Amino acid sequence: MTERRRWTRRDKVIVAIVIIAILVLAGMGFEIATRPPATVSGFAPKIDHVVFILMENRPYDQYFAGYCLVLSAYCNDTGNGIPAGTEEPQLNATGGYVVPYNYTVKNFTIVDQGHTYDPTIASIDSGKMDGFYSAEGSGLDPFGHFNGSTLPVYWDLAQEYALGDDFFSSALSYSLPNHWYALAGQAPTEGFKQPVATTAEKQTYLNEANQTETIQDLLNATTVTWKYYDWALDPYQEAINLPVGANDVGSAYSYWNPLAARAESYDRYFVAHFSDRTNFFSDVTDGNLPDISWVIPQTNFSDHPPVNVTLGEEFVATVVDTIEMSRYWPSTAIFLSWDDYGGFYDHVAPSRIDPLGLSIRVPFLVISPYTPAGTLIHTLGYFESTLAFMEHRWDLGCIGIRDCNAPDLLNYFDFHGAPRPPIFFDPNWSNDSYPMASQQFVPLNTTGWVGSDAGLTDTEAD
Repeated sequence: MTERRRWTRRDKVIVAIVIIAILVLAGMGFEIATRPPATVSGFAPKIDHVVFILMENRPYDQYFAGYCLVLSAYCNDTGNGIPAGTEEPQLNATGGYVVPYNYTVKNFTIVDQGHTYDPTIASIDSGKMDGFYSAEGSGLDPFGHFNGSTLPVYWDLAQEYALGDDFFSSALSYSLPNHWYALAGQAPTEGFKQPVATTAEKQTYLNEANQTETIQDLLNATTVTWKYYDWALDPYQEAINLPVGANDVGSAYSYWNPLAARAESYDRYFVAHFSDRTNFFSDVTDGNLPDISWVIPQTNFSDHPPVNVTLGEEFVATVVDTIEMSRYWPSTAIFLSWDDYGGFYDHVAPSRIDPLGLSIRVPFLVISPYTPAGTLIHTLGYFESTLAFMEHRWDLGCIGIRDCNAPDLLNYFDFHGAPRPPIFFDPNWSNDSYPMASQQFVPLNTTGWVGSDAGLTDTEAD
């Protein structure tokens, strides 16, 4: 008979310490990772390519407040938007409430709103969602929203594929932390609440960035191919001497390319993974689409206020159409989202999964040949959900608490049948309205998507 091991005082102390640590983390709002970094065999076997398009600064309600509020010929389910005639309680507003309203022109542009940590916390107001009026100080500007006539491409994508109405940005702050969470499920503490400014803050940020594990590390030494389509990296010493901001192509402090802050990205083993966004289109047509692609628009095509949102629709429609016209359509999933709420109103209180998030709800669309038309998903998701999908599909393991526990988006797909044929979008939709008719694909001139972001300041491009 095997003798039972006797527990020593040291054993009991170790167990007690572990239990206390778990309780402390749980008390702070952290969820304990339950999925170990193990393989997930057979996950989404028909998807061989994932393309994640990350746009800018729009909450769910600004884009889809009126989408499928009632059942109809185009809506076999109802979305969690704002019913017509709703009066939203708002601190310090005249009468104590505001009335959300529809924009009346298709190419409507609006001034950028504050959306760093402090206004975000104030807007949420402990879940009451009544602080936007006070936090922004711009009257009714944060409360306008589009509809099917003023935002026909995005509404049609939702109707032809799937829209999530319970999907949230990850970090209670602006673009940079949210882009980090989309790639790592975590972010440096320096630069989280507001952009870095001083030399000391920049150095601290770079040090933390180099110590932050990302999906780049999971992909290292695997056969999985990937590219970050934004801009090709300059030498590291040049990058760290450039200004802070999304407009500054090549900067290690870019709000939309956090991997540019990591010295290892410039190593010869990694640098080829960073490519100009226009190369995405030639890579698709030439048969060189990677397994995983992040596609980041140039600022003027990003939906970032005050740019014309029809330009963002052009960019997204051309990315989608390019995939649909290629051999990759039967094996590709396209994820489309917006990196933060941009200071605009949303009525749904975010879930609190730890002290840094979740943040305010954003639109999330899934376009794939295995996504049923008109799908509305009402289950929780956030940027780490896209990480979890990639990690599961390619057996990468996971990084930390956020991505290890994130919902993995599998409910946006039905893999039982054959792939659906593509739905093409006419890039010349100036006279179109929702629902749009399928059109023959005509590629746009993509040369306009590189170059300067004239007219936008660094503070606007976050």
